[in-house]
Amino acid sequence: MLQINDLTKTYDNGVRALDGVTLSVPKGLFGLLGPNGAGKSSLMRTIATLQTADSGSVRFDGIDAAAAPHALRHRLGYLPQDFGVYPRISAYDLLSHLAVLKGFTNRAERRETVEALLAHVNLFQHRKHAVSGFSGGMRQRFGIAQALLGDPDLLIVDEPTAGLDPEERNRFHNLLAALAEDKVVILSTHIVEDVAELCPQMAVLAAGRILLEGAPADLMDALSGRIWRKTITLDELPAVETELEVISKRLSAGRTVVHVLADQEPQGFSAVNPDLEDVYFSTLFSHRGAA
Repeated sequence: MLQINDLTKTYDNGVRALDGVTLSVPKGLFGLLGPNGAGKSSLMRTIATLQTADSGSVRFDGIDAAAAPHALRHRLGYLPQDFGVYPRISAYDLLSHLAVLKGFTNRAERRETVEALLAHVNLFQHRKHAVSGFSGGMRQRFGIAQALLGDPDLLIVDEPTAGLDPEERNRFHNLLAALAEDKVVILSTHIVEDVAELCPQMAVLAAGRILLEGAPADLMDALSGRIWRKTITLDELPAVETELEVISKRLSAGRTVVHVLADQEPQGFSAVNPDLEDVYFSTLFSHRGAA
């Protein structure tokens, strides 16, 4: 269990990236959903002991991240949003180098571990190729391989599917789901579908604060009877936005489909079974309205 209690972080430029974040993250996949600039990467970096918080605490299975960062790092795997690689170095050699840094000093053990991890992420056949020439999805799978060195109990993946094509995204989803069977896996993303498809528990983070937390199914049920839909012309949109709480709008066959949040059925609208996107957008809408 990962316990985050009242975590705050303000950078030197005055940006308050984390504002009293409190979360309990159980074993399995946990989705941290939020827009760009919400503070997700700041929270991931703090959990990963790459930066210290101004106040609050991060504990994993009794380990205090601030007091014993090295102890937590031995239990931790981290795939950041962006990671660089050495040019012209093969996947095998780079992962072997990273294994040395992780403490795998025995050559035979290191070779066995590296080959097993490359096979696990379906990259063994590409082990002699330079990682710098990999596709986006292959690089992300290599990133998971390096994060799994040492068989960590806590795995953090930050925006892992951004920019992946549908096939690579599905392959990556299957990999994460398999890993989450015996680990705490935090999936930080702005992509609602990733959380909807993978995570039995989630939270919404915006402006450095947790706005909502729970099981996606329960959060969707809580919106039942409050989401309404209508297809309108673009000219009608300003009037609708003035009169109603429009939480989302999208184009369909050249026309605009709006979803609104209301306790009673607005005239001309039809009821919608809420999905996780409605939960996410209605949460952000309410937060912006209260700001």
